[in-house]
Amino acid sequence: MRLSALTLVLCLSACGSRSGLDPDAGGPGSDGAGGDGGLAIDAPPPVPQYAELWYSVDTLLVRIVLDASNGDVVEFVPSTLTGITLPPGQSMLTMLPDGSLLAGRQDQAADETTLFHIPAPPRDGSPAAATSLGVMPDGINLEGLYTDCDDRLYAMDTGVDVGSSDGNRLLRFTGNPLASDFTFAVVSDLSMATVADIDDMSPAIVNNEIHDNPGLALDSGNLYDFNFETGTGTMAGTGGTWGVHALGKELFTDGTARLYLLSSDAQLYRMDPATHTLSPSLGTGPTPGQGNAGWSGLAGPLTECDSGFVIL
Repeated sequence: MRLSALTLVLCLSACGSRSGLDPDAGGPGSDGAGGDGGLAIDAPPPVPQYAELWYSVDTLLVRIVLDASNGDVVEFVPSTLTGITLPPGQSMLTMLPDGSLLAGRQDQAADETTLFHIPAPPRDGSPAAATSLGVMPDGINLEGLYTDCDDRLYAMDTGVDVGSSDGNRLLRFTGNPLASDFTFAVVSDLSMATVADIDDMSPAIVNNEIHDNPGLALDSGNLYDFNFETGTGTMAGTGGTWGVHALGKELFTDGTARLYLLSSDAQLYRMDPATHTLSPSLGTGPTPGQGNAGWSGLAGPLTECDSGFVIL
């Protein structure tokens, strides 16, 4: 992974990157092409990283605290979102290099998706201050958000509706979503995939290492090994419903990367990344005021990782 030029300017003197620096890599506010010619410098991540996962339902932002020794659930810590009014609907979110969360909420009644930012997700259950960034333009609805190893941001366009692959596309933000610039480039036509409709995206674990592409895509409990650039995937296993995320080995004291899935009733499961065997439920999240308890994608820190995206 290489830090974007924007992140480099902000933290070069203090923090470094997950595994290197590349001034040409794209990120929030950049449409840089990225590349392999940057200066590779191993350094700590920009901010402290924890064995944790995040999701959002109704008025809640939920932190899942994991045991760094074995990956089990320690507790679910809900916080109330403040500063923003959100409709009931599916949530999507991804963690940015600074530890903040870029999130979205789908409003099926209004047929639109609102994006919002949580600059400092609380870890103690205190209120979670959020800022609305605006609605995706041109009637585009989203289901998943994704960050690659070079800090570029992606979104899954639902196309015609949320229940089929018709019109589904993977979008890469070329503007700065945090400044409400939702300019994008189309990466691939996801309607060509073997997946009915992608709900969430995750990096994959290959030989205990995190890889952003090919990665993983979850469709209502069906997990696919998925090439985001070609828009094609093959069935890998089943588990969860709408949320999936892999966490790197650096977050666990035993040096083992782990893969998690969230079900519609907010039960968290761990899946073996090689055999795709699903664990028993590790725990259940809080019940929201309305909607499914697990009506959300999963997010977490992106540790050292290898990028398979080719940005032309």
